[in-house]
Amino acid sequence: MFLDDLEKAALMKCGLNREKPIVVGVSGGADSLALMHGLHLLGFSLLVAHLDHAIRPESRTEAVYVASLAESLGLPFVKARMDVKSIAEKKNESLEEAARNLRYRFLFDQARQHGAQAVAVAHHADDQVETVLMHFLRGAALPGLSGMPCRQVIPLWDENIPLVRPLLDLWRGDIEAYIAETDMTPCIDLSNQDITYFRNRLRHELIPTLEAYNPQFRQTIWRMANVFREEDRYLDDLGETAWKTCLDATSEGLVSFHRPEFIALPKAMQRRILRRAVSMLRPDLRDVGFDAVERGLAFVEHSSVSGEVDLAARLRLVIVEDVLVVKDWDSALPDWENPLLTEDSFQQMLEPDEHVDLRHGWRIRAELLSSVPDDLVGSAVQLEATEAWLDLDCLQMPLTVRGRSVGDRWCPLGMGGHSQKLSDFLINQKIPTHLRDLWPLVCSEEDIVWIAGLRPSDTYKVTSDTKVILRLYLDQA
Repeated sequence: MFLDDLEKAALMKCGLNREKPIVVGVSGGADSLALMHGLHLLGFSLLVAHLDHAIRPESRTEAVYVASLAESLGLPFVKARMDVKSIAEKKNESLEEAARNLRYRFLFDQARQHGAQAVAVAHHADDQVETVLMHFLRGAALPGLSGMPCRQVIPLWDENIPLVRPLLDLWRGDIEAYIAETDMTPCIDLSNQDITYFRNRLRHELIPTLEAYNPQFRQTIWRMANVFREEDRYLDDLGETAWKTCLDATSEGLVSFHRPEFIALPKAMQRRILRRAVSMLRPDLRDVGFDAVERGLAFVEHSSVSGEVDLAARLRLVIVEDVLVVKDWDSALPDWENPLLTEDSFQQMLEPDEHVDLRHGWRIRAELLSSVPDDLVGSAVQLEATEAWLDLDCLQMPLTVRGRSVGDRWCPLGMGGHSQKLSDFLINQKIPTHLRDLWPLVCSEEDIVWIAGLRPSDTYKVTSDTKVILRLYLDQA
């Protein structure tokens, strides 16, 4: 019965191939020994991997024991020893969290080195119940209440190699019964009885108390997790479409969304997208708290102007005009690869047949044109925003490319010669606040003649009296 259930789960739910190697994490306890022994009997190709956490005095002996069992089965064996206590203290992590992180890092390192198809661990149905209950007590959303899947790619450990759990449908009693039929003696980890650990308190105190109310409590939670997982998978499919609809960009330490499209989504989908963004930037964050998500959604809904709010784990949610940005504290806001100055104090001369280098390979170029098309006399609105034609005789050369200064005013083309504050113009053009000091201005002495990529000045436009045109334009190297 045990082998039948294990085989079905390994092939159907975990998608394992008998011919390709699998790294099996074996601690020496009954669960991992049963997984190793069962998969071996079923003909799967295994590499047995053991990490000695150096927490208990008997850990060295257990490592030797696991090695001997692997050898008796003719299975290759690898091991490592790490001082988890010291590492946990240095990283300011709990002992449980440090042990988990080091174990998975070791297992996936071995998987990559040996070309394994997967890493297999021995989580079973009782572990599933405990995990779901832990998530429930922490206030998890549907993904947390769905528990652990049988097959899962976790980018924190590897972008391609999955973690598989072939024992998730089997209970601890089934596993212990199987072990009793073999000649293996499991190692006993006395720390599993230590109720100072959260999971152990659930196992030995809370769950038995809840079973007094419902003797089928474990089975009920296990079934609930399976149902939730199916529903979560369905919502994931819907969420993928919603994600693509409102996604603006992703980069190192940053994910941005189109705010109108985000706000138009149902609240449940907004939560899902925000959690996914946090998980992308903080893959080692196991729970994205309810308070953080709700704080972010309230901020998006009620803020009509730019601003920012803290989310969790040194992440901020920022509104930049019609864009929402989830970012590291230390990451710069996006500039969407606009043609910007390299710094706000930038200043450089520009003559005909020369160019000025900007960010992202953009350049401002200048050249002389000797003829004036009739349809452009007195106007330049037909030109692309990346280009401006100006009357050379009205200009004082050389021109200067600079950022804005306090009190800048100018006369935008199309306003009948009326002047306007530069700051008002940039606001009307919806240039984000953090980009305004970096937006390149082409100036004749102190006068702005072209706001690059936006509009030229009315004062220097081409007229019927123009003899030579100075053409300014943006291109990319």
